[in-house]
Amino acid sequence: MRKPSILAIVFVILWYVMATSGQRRVSKKEIDLFVQDKMREYGIPGLSIAVVRDRKIVHLKGYGIANLELSAPVTEKTVFSLASITKTFTAILTMALVEDGRLSLGDPISKYLSGLPEIWKPITVRQLLTHTSGIPSFATLDKDPCPVGKQFRDYTREDVLKEVSCFPLEFAPGERFAYGDTNYHLLGMIVERVSGKSYETFLHERVLDPLGMKDTRNTNYVDLIPNRANGYSLRNGVVKNADRFEIDEFANGSLISTAVDMAKFEGAFTTEKVLKHKTLEQIWANARLNSGDIVLQYGLGLGLTPFRGRKRFGHNGGGGLGFATSFTHFPAEKISVVVLSNADQPGGRIGDLANEIAALYF
Repeated sequence: MRKPSILAIVFVILWYVMATSGQRRVSKKEIDLFVQDKMREYGIPGLSIAVVRDRKIVHLKGYGIANLELSAPVTEKTVFSLASITKTFTAILTMALVEDGRLSLGDPISKYLSGLPEIWKPITVRQLLTHTSGIPSFATLDKDPCPVGKQFRDYTREDVLKEVSCFPLEFAPGERFAYGDTNYHLLGMIVERVSGKSYETFLHERVLDPLGMKDTRNTNYVDLIPNRANGYSLRNGVVKNADRFEIDEFANGSLISTAVDMAKFEGAFTTEKVLKHKTLEQIWANARLNSGDIVLQYGLGLGLTPFRGRKRFGHNGGGGLGFATSFTHFPAEKISVVVLSNADQPGGRIGDLANEIAALYF
């Protein structure tokens, strides 16, 4: 057997240095101390994280307590509500139908849904995806909702929309960006109508099964879910059980998952297991308004705000109901971070935490 030449050895060393340049070695203890310090500062009972670098999991761990009344610890397999990260899954399903040629981003939503208020009918699929429709969000109304004529727990998906159907649009479609849940509730209904399948069935076929995400599903608070974390809120400095939203939040916030499963979600963007690269390029391109101005912070179901001057995309979830979550990916650095927590947090805080964890590896 021939020994490698000095030139070959030098080449391997240079290749290794180039391949790992810009990447920092991070010890598990360093992450543990950082995460535990933030949990104390933010008053988070339990948290689970996954860090993926170069498509390999380099850190996966649960911290703190999943259920304070039972003293049940968080593990990497503890189930959390993903909250609004659900929107990214819904956007992927919508783009899968676009890729299949079964709908177009420029189509009016009235092409697929009946019984809409007249003022909603010209709104396009793209405007729902980019939060530029002008439709009020039923989740953040600052006024009494429109009368529906039913008890809240008896609502259907159509009834949820009726809560905002009597209000005018907040702005002309395409005029500006305003994040809201009604947009993605409508998209979920379009996905079911066009696919001819339930949201969950289509989700499994096009996203979860190809990525091997076995512990992710569509659910609500009344279902019994093994290993599910309880959600908490801080009220006057005291930790309390969070309020419950007992109807199906559907395509805007109903998914639950684990850190193990969400570590696999990166594959929806770094491979072509789910969508083709040319379709993914549309998803992470900045949305545009009628004026031609770009929406700096959002694409098609993905947040695009840079972090420390570095390109990133992802989505946060939470803002109520006892959970705050984040998925963030830095394409140039090939780093993804998932943070799932069981406590209400101010908007964007858990997203910042996920980005800060990623920055430990820069």
